[in-house]
Amino acid sequence: MFSFLAEVLQPINCVLISEEVPSITIVLSERRENSLKGKIFNDNKIKGIFYTRKPNKKKSASWSFESSNVILSGEIILFKDKELWHRYQNKIKANQVNRALFSNLSLKLSKITNDIDLLKGTSSFFKIGNNCNGGKINKAYHRNKRDLFII
Repeated sequence: MFSFLAEVLQPINCVLISEEVPSITIVLSERRENSLKGKIFNDNKIKGIFYTRKPNKKKSASWSFESSNVILSGEIILFKDKELWHRYQNKIKANQVNRALFSNLSLKLSKITNDIDLLKGTSSFFKIGNNCNGGKINKAYHRNKRDLFII
């Protein structure tokens, strides 16, 4: 039980970096009930709130973007290097995913902004940082005088 609570309450720092424009980053820092919440940045300036949701039996992995009164959403296409990942295959494990495409993110952003770097950066692959582990929190081991427990 403690392990589960520690995993839910532990802050995360999942960083995704645009391969095309590295100044465009998505930092997912909060675990929600069914998503990860963070912010999308251009040169450390916040452009909006960003959510990612893992796939389930009825829906593919998805993203959403919020800024002021604008809400955009779409599908996430996940890869391990150049190989497509999907939940019905056995070759690639979810925690091996290291790249993502946010389908139609750039197109939808183009309706609310003319920031060329943001549009160019969001139209290509994002490298998924090592702390993301396919959207799961990496386990950290802590030693206490009494025992060893997993967070």
